[in-house]
Amino acid sequence: MKQYAPFFEWFENDRKELGVVEELLTSLNETSDLGLHSPQIHKPDPPDCICLNASGGCVAIEVAEVVCEEATRRTAKGERVMRLWNPGEFFNRVGALLAEKDRKTFHGGPYAAIVACLFTDEPMLTLEQARVECGANRFGSYQQLTAAYLLFSYDPRTKSYPVVPLTITT
Repeated sequence: MKQYAPFFEWFENDRKELGVVEELLTSLNETSDLGLHSPQIHKPDPPDCICLNASGGCVAIEVAEVVCEEATRRTAKGERVMRLWNPGEFFNRVGALLAEKDRKTFHGGPYAAIVACLFTDEPMLTLEQARVECGANRFGSYQQLTAAYLLFSYDPRTKSYPVVPLTITT
């Protein structure tokens, strides 16, 4: 199992993605009236998962981790490292992941929405930094994505999984 930014790690990738989506939906439903429910793994992938919206429409959800690959690799070799994200780097990484998700050919459907669920457990990345870099800027333009969110690992102070809505253009 991965040692760097390991909060969301599972032995099976499908279960990991479903667990991330479950936490995203719980957090979103506590703070909005989206009414997303009944998440499940989708085969064939993509999308990684699907859920239903308040109207009963099927929503596709693509999941991706925002993590420093170099820090992950070096930690796996026994080095003790932590990534400090310079201004703009995190925004650029998030934008690249969203573009990658938008290029996918989705199976199943039709979908009422296609959502990108990015998640992170980067130890040196703060919620405030992500809000400043990502919450205040626009991503896109995308052909398929209709919404995107950044989910943080559990915050014991707020007893929640903080979510940063990402503004995308279509």
